[in-house]
Amino acid sequence: MRKYSKIRNEKIRDTVKLRIKEGKIKPFKKGNIPWNKGKKGTYHFSEEGKKSNSDKHKKRKGYKHTDKTKQKISLKNKGKKRSLESINKMKLSHIGKKQSKETIEKRIKKGIEHYNWKGGISKEIYSVDWTKTLKRSIRERDKYICQICSKYGWCVHHIDYNKKNCSPENLITLCKSCHNKTNFNRDYWRNKFGKR
Repeated sequence: MRKYSKIRNEKIRDTVKLRIKEGKIKPFKKGNIPWNKGKKGTYHFSEEGKKSNSDKHKKRKGYKHTDKTKQKISLKNKGKKRSLESINKMKLSHIGKKQSKETIEKRIKKGIEHYNWKGGISKEIYSVDWTKTLKRSIRERDKYICQICSKYGWCVHHIDYNKKNCSPENLITLCKSCHNKTNFNRDYWRNKFGKR
């Protein structure tokens, strides 16, 4: 049970007395039986209440969220840590489901046909300056801390995504998962790191 200070208790008592005078609260009299005495567990709905609840659920069954609402939900869930139990439930829910032909075709496509193709930039050659010594100096400068999530970082990332630009101002330390994140939505990350 929560414990309040004496001053807080006095304020609560005064507020309750005022509400009783105004008639907004009915005082509890000695001998009155609380509504939940002898009841255990969850609240039990009447048959009428059960019916109205089921009707509400039937109406919502075919309901689909708008794109705006879906976006809000995804932003709320971003970065949430899920328990192993909930992860396993999600895995089990996908077992036996078949993907559409479009999704399978999207996944199979490689190279130029792939939806995330950036023109073969992954095969670009690094400049001569890209050495172990340079990478170590950047990690030491950032104290081996990821500049996004503040965890242990080992990967050295080019802010402008230009492998030839190896100036220390263009390089930062990231952890592996954050470095993977920066491969998508590059304009966003370019702007974010550019304001450092």
